Amino acid sequence: MSEHDSPPGLKTTAISLRLVDTILELRGASLAELASATGLAKSTVHNHLQTLAAYGYVINTDNRYHLGAKFCYLGDYVRTRKAYHRVAEETVEWLDTVSTMDPDFTVEEHGRIVTLYGDLEFSNSPRFLIEGSPFHVHTTASGKAITAEYPESRVREILDKEGLPAVTDRSITSKEEFFAELEQVREQGYGESRGESIEGFWAVAKAVKSPRGEVYGSLNLSGPEYIVDDDTKAQQVELLERAVEQFERKVAEL
Repeated sequence: MSEHDSPPGLKTTAISLRLVDTILELRGASLAELASATGLAKSTVHNHLQTLAAYGYVINTDNRYHLGAKFCYLGDYVRTRKAYHRVAEETVEWLDTVSTMDPDFTVEEHGRIVTLYGDLEFSNSPRFLIEGSPFHVHTTASGKAITAEYPESRVREILDKEGLPAVTDRSITSKEEFFAELEQVREQGYGESRGESIEGFWAVAKAVKSPRGEVYGSLNLSGPEYIVDDDTKAQQVELLERAVEQFERKVAEL
């Protein structure tokens, strides 16, 4: 990323965040490796690493830099700050016992979809964390399920900001097609994605709401597209319906 390609905001902050991403991608790196990977001067990299280390975000072991344990606490904070987090975790665990698919719970933040609870195998790689996550709303079952509950003005705001890039050759790429898709989601009660975000990857999702109707996020089930037929799909949708009912009932009792 060149200076002109940097995202808006403070340049110094952007450099520090780039170094964090690069350390993650390389699974640890020396000062020289980080300078080479980012195209930054060694003195610049060193200064930023010193600051990140002072605040506990990186550690230096045998002249190699790694992300610090502080990120564990940050992740725990993100996952547990919501009042419903235990209900979400328990519901995902229940789905894991009754479904042949992989369950997770996602939220929409800043126009993207992020998994908060669940253990999706593809999401464990550093490259995915940097480039693949968060997902676009128009490519995922969860994004469709969540935005189908939003007013049109909010959906348009997200699409104007994020666009509709063709992540795969099956991704929706026009607003008209996406709004037609959202109408179908409302009619059938769930969102579905067939290879639109990851080739060969199928997912189905249902939105979860608070007692006041606020959209918390969505519960999702996913797996290889080749194993999904009409019966399998119907079974997964039924499990999601039960899971959402349990989730919303338990949240109302909090």
